[in-house]
Order: sequence, then structure tokens, then C-alpha cells
Amino acid sequence: MGLIIMHYIYMEGIVIKSRKKKIIISVLIFVSILIVLWSTGLIGLWENGISYIANNTKQFNDLQSHIIEGNYSVSIDLSNLESNLGKELYNDGIHRIYVSYVGNTGDINSGGYRIGFRASGQYSLTKATLISGEHHATLGDKSVTNTMSAKMTAEYNGKTYTSSEMGMSGLNYKDGDDFSFYIFPTEAYEKNEISLNEKGIVHLTVTNLFENIWSKQ
Repeated sequence: MGLIIMHYIYMEGIVIKSRKKKIIISVLIFVSILIVLWSTGLIGLWENGISYIANNTKQFNDLQSHIIEGNYSVSIDLSNLESNLGKELYNDGIHRIYVSYVGNTGDINSGGYRIGFRASGQYSLTKATLISGEHHATLGDKSVTNTMSAKMTAEYNGKTYTSSEMGMSGLNYKDGDDFSFYIFPTEAYEKNEISLNEKGIVHLTVTNLFENIWSKQ
């Protein structure tokens, strides 16, 4: 009986050691995979997208970035602001700019009608591109800044107005950014050419879109 118990204990010890060995091997494999993913940049790319590439100024540059020629238009229904969401300003099959927000503050002092655009691009371990209303520029070796390149006009009731910049983001999304305009200038409201309760269609035209290109040095 004693021999049987000792044999059982011995076999249990072997099983436990085998399990521990398998656990240790699994942990080592998992850690090795993480190290490989981190060293190749896959984890950073997965977590941050384009900004991971843009902020990596030691390995990537933006020397090929440039203004895109041409006029790009979208029509906005002022009688139903939400119906405009998703309308496309630009789409080349890879890059896309679409309406993400249309609002009316109800007060000319806070801008009245305004519109926001969302821009999305593509990214990989070797390159990232984004066509937007913003230029994301590399400054020196460590910093990145953004400036509005796009200009917008609004055609309504036979008149064309110059829209003013409202705001812009950094590379806040994994695949891009967003930028916005006040649709009509304050003077148009003050002259009673535009009210805060319009029901027509305004035709917006955007120029000076910018193709941001980050390539490996």
C-alpha cells in the first residue's frame, strides 16, 4: 500500500512539473510575440494609427505632402440638418472626406450655421496618407503641427459667401482628423441676407485640400 501511495505521489509530481513547464513555455512564447510586435511597430500602429507614423519623425518624413488642386462640392439641406450627415465631399477610393456634423447655434454671435468634416486615410508600417483640409507638418525631429489649408465658399440665393474657419483637430482618430467651418459670415446675418431659420439648399465648395504623405526615410 505504501509503495502505491509513493508511486502516486511521484506521478503527481511529474504531472505538476510538466504543467509548470508548459505554463512557463507559454508565457515565454507570449512575451516573445509581444516583443516582436512592439519592435516592429505593430502595437503602436494598432493603438494609434496614422499618428503613430506621423509622430515617428526619426523614421518617417512628410516631404512628399502637397496641396490638391481642384474644387470639391457638397450640397447641404438647411431645412433638415441631420439629413446631410455622411454626404461626401471627397472620395478617391482610398481617402474620404464626409460631413460629420451640421448645426445651427441659433445665435449669430456664436456663428449660426456651421459644418464639420471628417477625413479618413490609410496607414501601414511603411507609409501613411491622409487627404484633409489640414496640413499636418513635421517640425524638426520631434514635433508635429497642424494648420488649416482648406478654403470654403457657400453659394446661397444667388450669392457666394466666404466661409470662415471654425476649428480643426490633430490626428485624433486612428485613420484621420476633422475640421470645420462657419457656413455664412457674420455680415450676411447682420445685413438680413441670411436668417437663422433657412429652408433652402446651400452649395459648399472647398479648395486647397491637402494630401498628407508620411514615407519612410
